[in-house]
Amino acid sequence: MSYPNRVDLIPAPPIQTRIYPVLIAVGFLIVLAALIIGAALATTAADVFESSKAVRDAAVPGSSLLADQSDLASFPLWVQPFKFVGISILVAGIFTVFWGLLLSLREARGAAMVEAVPLLLQQSAGAPKGGE
Repeated sequence: MSYPNRVDLIPAPPIQTRIYPVLIAVGFLIVLAALIIGAALATTAADVFESSKAVRDAAVPGSSLLADQSDLASFPLWVQPFKFVGISILVAGIFTVFWGLLLSLREARGAAMVEAVPLLLQQSAGAPKGGE
């Protein structure tokens, strides 16, 4: 015996299905930007540390060596929190995927129960009682 499926019981996709791609993309782009900034900072560090310690200590104000040293001291102060925000947004996007999945499964389970319970009650009403 086949029963037609009721299309009206299929739940609509939750709002999380539209939000999570944006969160994951933004988080990935922020982490990628932090990686590029880190690579640029590595070349600056190579320029600074190719000079001897005596040359670095004797750098005159306004020199490019002193500017590079200040970049090495200041960039990590904001790049690390920037990277942390990117990773946090990326994890929030992954959490949103699972949250939307949980909501969809809960609604689909309710729709399945609406379909199945009347059939189960109908079958159990016609079943013999007490092992007859």
